[in-house]
Amino acid sequence: MSEPVLHEVEQILHAVLADPGVATQWMAGRLVKAPDAARGFTGLEPALGAGPPRRAARPAAPAKGQVRRPEPEAEQATAEKLADRAGMDVAAAEEEVRAAGERLETARAVSADAAARLKEAGRAAEKGWARAETAARKAEKLTSPEG
Repeated sequence: MSEPVLHEVEQILHAVLADPGVATQWMAGRLVKAPDAARGFTGLEPALGAGPPRRAARPAAPAKGQVRRPEPEAEQATAEKLADRAGMDVAAAEEEVRAAGERLETARAVSADAAARLKEAGRAAEKGWARAETAARKAEKLTSPEG
C-alpha cells in the first residue's frame, strides 16, 4: 500500500477508537470517507525527532512480464472450491432438467386429453347440427301449406 493509503487507514482506526459515532458508522459499514484527525489520544504523540516505526521489507515484486504463481496448496484449494461450485451448479442444472422433463410430460398428457375432448366435442357438434337440420325439415313440413 502507498504511504497516503496507510496514513488514511491509520487515521480511520484512530477515529474509530476515539469517537463512538465514527465507530458505530464503521461497524455498520457506513463510513464513506476518512474522518478528520482523531482527538483524544493525548500523551501518545511521538517524541520529537522520533520517526515512524520501520516496516519489514516487502517481498520483491515479480519482474515485468513475469507472473508470480500461487503456492501449490493455495492453487489446489482454489481448484477444489471451483470444482465443488461447478459440481453444485451441475447438480442444480440436472435437477432443473429433471423438473422440466416432468413438466413436459404433464403438458403432453394435458394436451393429448384436450385434443381428445376437442375431437369428441366436434363429433357432438356434428350430431347436433344434423339433428337440428332434421328437426328444421320436419318443422317445415308440418308448417307448410302443402304438408
